[in-house]
Amino acid sequence: MTGVVPLRAADARCGTKARTLGRLLRAGLAVPDGVVIPRALGTGWRHDLPLHLGALGAPTFAVRSSSSAEDGARASYAGQLRTVLHVPRAEVEDAVREVASATAADYEAALDLPAGGGVAVLVQPMLAPVAAGVAVTRHPVTGVVTTVVEAVPGLGEPLVSGRADPERWQVDRGGRARVDRVRDVLSPPRAEAVARLAESVERLLGGPQDVEWALDAGGTVWTLQARPVTTGPAAGPGPGARHAGTARGALLGTGTPAGPGTACGRVRVLRGLDDLPAFLPGEVLVCRATSPAWTPALARAAAVVTEVGGMLSHAAIVARELGLPAVTGLARARDLPDGALVRVDGSAGTVRTVMTS
Repeated sequence: MTGVVPLRAADARCGTKARTLGRLLRAGLAVPDGVVIPRALGTGWRHDLPLHLGALGAPTFAVRSSSSAEDGARASYAGQLRTVLHVPRAEVEDAVREVASATAADYEAALDLPAGGGVAVLVQPMLAPVAAGVAVTRHPVTGVVTTVVEAVPGLGEPLVSGRADPERWQVDRGGRARVDRVRDVLSPPRAEAVARLAESVERLLGGPQDVEWALDAGGTVWTLQARPVTTGPAAGPGPGARHAGTARGALLGTGTPAGPGTACGRVRVLRGLDDLPAFLPGEVLVCRATSPAWTPALARAAAVVTEVGGMLSHAAIVARELGLPAVTGLARARDLPDGALVRVDGSAGTVRTVMTS
């Protein structure tokens, strides 16, 4: 039996991401074709892979994880495993091994998940989109039945990694689009086309969906990933709530509501990974943006505030899964006074001082 599986034939051994994309491909949605290597740490696929890559006919590829643990209803593993983009054909084999070796131990510990098993690897031709992003078929903060679309020019990686401030649209079930944050990325018809795609995925798969998409120059909206919208426990007052005062404090800043609930704690500004050991349980994590390496701090935080990013970035998704109030895209967040006692309202997108009684 070959060690390489066409995406259209992906089954349970190919991991959740590939199996879902294979189902959508068979249903007629625009999904970049590809192949899956279920046992990527073995060697049985090396002989067959070059032939499959040649048939796909692309000069460069995206090499992506497809674990059976990720993309679940409770745990998305958003951004926790490995993706390598723009991989030349001659380097795909090395990239496959790199992706297959990735683990998500910190994330699994934070959410009290069992250790994940082997990681299958999905290989697809690289696209050259004019815009890309994420669409969810329920508002991730309020739960309202509407499709939220976030978009950036070109590839979506800066959006999902939280390194870019995206354009944001809301599209109601009547198909009417309203822009919340303008970045001149999508026109209303194109935002509506993205929303229609996400809603089609929801009808096919059932339940609210989180869809990564890309728009090409010809107007085709491609599906790159689809998974259930994950929600964590309702955000409580947070470990620092014992400091909460009764008076309304001064407004320090307003960003994007990204994780519902409120929490109080002392600001801890982290400017890099070297600052992580100084972070104490119950503090408010403030940084430019987060990555999987920040997960241990997120697990100890009362709330998280980032300078850039949207409500559909990987960091925002993980914060919601952890039940953390989160505010993203708060300009000059790292200028918040270190050690100050603040209240973070992730439903309103605000950070205020706490007036102690």
